[in-house]
Amino acid sequence: MESIQQDNETISLKKIIIDYILHWKVFLVAGIISLILAILYLVLVPRTYEMKTRIQLLEDKGTTGAGLNVGDAVGLMKSFGLGGISGSGLVLDDELAKLMSTTTLKEVVLKLGMNVSYYKPYAYDYKMYENAPLLLTTDSSTQETLGNTVTFYVDINDAGGVKVKTKTEEEKHTFEFKSLPAEIKIKEGSFVLSYRKEAIKPLSFKLEISPAIAVAEELSETLLFDDFSKGANVVDISCTDYERKRGVDLLRTLIDVYNNQEDSVKRTESEKSIRFLDERLETVISDLSEVEMKIEKYKLQNKMTDIEYDVQFYVEQMKDLQVKIIELEAQTRLIDLLDAYIKDPQNKYNLVPAMMASGDGESTSSPVVTYNEALLERAKLLQSTKGDNPLIAQINKQVDQLRESVFLSIGNAKKSMTLTLDDLKGKEKMILDKMGTVPTLEREYINYRRQQEIYQAMYLILLQKREDLVLSVGESKDRARVIETAYVKKKPVGPRKLYAVIGMLLFILVVPVVWLETCKIYSTLFDEYRRVKKLKK
Repeated sequence: MESIQQDNETISLKKIIIDYILHWKVFLVAGIISLILAILYLVLVPRTYEMKTRIQLLEDKGTTGAGLNVGDAVGLMKSFGLGGISGSGLVLDDELAKLMSTTTLKEVVLKLGMNVSYYKPYAYDYKMYENAPLLLTTDSSTQETLGNTVTFYVDINDAGGVKVKTKTEEEKHTFEFKSLPAEIKIKEGSFVLSYRKEAIKPLSFKLEISPAIAVAEELSETLLFDDFSKGANVVDISCTDYERKRGVDLLRTLIDVYNNQEDSVKRTESEKSIRFLDERLETVISDLSEVEMKIEKYKLQNKMTDIEYDVQFYVEQMKDLQVKIIELEAQTRLIDLLDAYIKDPQNKYNLVPAMMASGDGESTSSPVVTYNEALLERAKLLQSTKGDNPLIAQINKQVDQLRESVFLSIGNAKKSMTLTLDDLKGKEKMILDKMGTVPTLEREYINYRRQQEIYQAMYLILLQKREDLVLSVGESKDRARVIETAYVKKKPVGPRKLYAVIGMLLFILVVPVVWLETCKIYSTLFDEYRRVKKLKK
């Protein structure tokens, strides 16, 4: 039975094949049609190329504040990370999010004018670039407020007369001008139409201007970002376009816009820190002037000239002890400034000056550094996401928690310095008790001089840090370094001949079979209809 069934299936298959061969003309017609369609595809679809560039994302080291040697009075203060620009580690995903953000791409679109489409005459959906004969421009206000696409149909006659038809989702308008340039005013805004280059007349041309943000969203889907390798900060960026110069300009402008944005953020943060230091410098200068005036008045009242020589013996004994006291009091004053700054509600989400250093002068991990890093991450997140993103609320909560730890850290530091300072002053008092023969005015003069040195030390530290920040603002450094300049790959990526061949084969195999089977079905139905009709008669 199985052998008979297999023989029947073989005979049935042969019958089907022979039946298709008998209808070879159908397959021949399908082959001719598919060949015509394939040729039209290869001819009409513009030759598309792939553009590529490679960049390295550099870590922003920021201003590290090298060791400051401002005399024996402040020998301990080698590093104070004022300004909160202590450098942050590079997170590749965050940088890619900024590169791909619609904000960045919108600026690229506006710089290149990609939101204006110049359609090539007698070509299907071909958008010209710099070789377009006309140029459509508008002001920045219209670019920002444009909410939908505006289409312009331009007809220029032999005499140079211009007829422009505008079309939007809501209305249509017609304008006539004697020549170009001409200003076109509609509800969406004011547009200026002019010649980009000498145009052949008569001319019929179609233009479209779209919202830049919509074009940026479409652009984000066409750009490809690939990591060069794991652990490397190298990114390959590529795109495809039938206008090779437009693709190259797109990649170059994207890198330029990204670098300008990063430089702008760095400058803004540096300028905030400079303003913070300027305020503190004014306070220190005022206090220093007040102390110097007291010293001058004290010397005049007591007719003192060279008291240093009178107390030289005791000064030599107390020198090391006084240096330590001066250093601790200077640090205490700086921490007081930090405490006042962070408790100000206006500075809740501003970077905090990391003023704490270890005993050996080397930077250590602290809540202030952790808090600053969290603020930097929050700033990066705000650049690449919308305000209603739940990640914003999460990182705000984290920042608030870290801020409490900074309060605790500052309090502990003040207590520790107070205990140490009390101990040193106790030792100083023991030495001063031995100075029974030293007049009271001499001891008071020493206190004045100590205050003067403290303010001088603070002034030099703040001034040096301010100069470092000013230099960093003036230094422009690209965040994305170009490793491979944008170029066009030699071999085009479209139209693809393989796609044309596959399409031909599918058309030749599928369409005739569907046609023949459909004809058989209709023939069977027609014969059945005739048989039923004949029986009824």
